[in-house]
Amino acid sequence: MLPVLTADEMRAADAAALSTVSHETLVGRAGTAVGHAALRLLGGAYGHRVTVVVGKGSNGADGRVAAALLARRGVRITLIDAADAPAALPPCDLVIDAAYGTGFRGSYDAPAVAPGVPVLSVDIASGVDADTGAAPGAPFRATRTVTFAAYKPGLLQGAGAGCSGASRAC
Repeated sequence: MLPVLTADEMRAADAAALSTVSHETLVGRAGTAVGHAALRLLGGAYGHRVTVVVGKGSNGADGRVAAALLARRGVRITLIDAADAPAALPPCDLVIDAAYGTGFRGSYDAPAVAPGVPVLSVDIASGVDADTGAAPGAPFRATRTVTFAAYKPGLLQGAGAGCSGASRAC
């Protein structure tokens, strides 16, 4: 059986983890997991183009670590700040959605992704409420979601289940 934690329970788990390791260590581990998941989706690295949409919080930091890992492997990276994202993303082989995570509240209209391009979401698809699965606006629709420590209710219910693709807890 896999655990499911609400956003508040996940914050408490993160706080407990931070009593033994640094924030940078947690971000490094998460970003590395995302980078490896991206490599699996791409089927390799060299010559591929990946667009990473990053926010200002920990999800964005995870996305930046993943982008650095992929760049070291030969992937061409386009890093886009979620606050300044264009209406449509540039041509690429994969989109990493690291815009907003479990603390997000409100409505989010994700930039358009070209048909057939997979989306890898960090922890939960940006624009999905981690507790309820509500997804007002036009959130990312992930092909796969890499989530950390435990599943979140929003990955499993409501519109969030359809926005999460296949999910894997790390």
